[in-house]
Amino acid sequence: MKFGEMATVKGERAGTVGVTVIQVEKGSNADLSGLKDASKYADKTPYYVHFKLTKTAEGNDDDTSSQFEVYDGQKQLTQLLVLPSLDAIGDPSLVTRRFERCKDASDTAYKAAAEGQSVDGCAVFLADKETGTPSTVKWTRRSDTLATWK
Repeated sequence: MKFGEMATVKGERAGTVGVTVIQVEKGSNADLSGLKDASKYADKTPYYVHFKLTKTAEGNDDDTSSQFEVYDGQKQLTQLLVLPSLDAIGDPSLVTRRFERCKDASDTAYKAAAEGQSVDGCAVFLADKETGTPSTVKWTRRSDTLATWK
């Protein structure tokens, strides 16, 4: 399907979820400069997968095994998971740094959403110098491809 089109896929245990890949946006290596050990990303280019999850039926809140995969045609890009930094005492209400450029969809907001409501999110993928521009995004569960956008 094309970017912007919604795929309705079965939830892991029940129900369905609407998954829409809105766009893939090229970032700059400078976007990664605020990360811990930023030097290890010196030759990487971030790509941001902007998506929307729509609760199309009740009962699909526990799908923790589905994920995006991004390809440049042949080569799979590496997903970068960026966790917020907490203050020194570990109080989750005192987050000291977030990756503002791209925020994942909130599990809490999705679980609280009523049928028909959506939650926006973003996932970061890294390309090295040998990797081309991403052309394909897949929504997968374990080794099964549930939807593909090109």
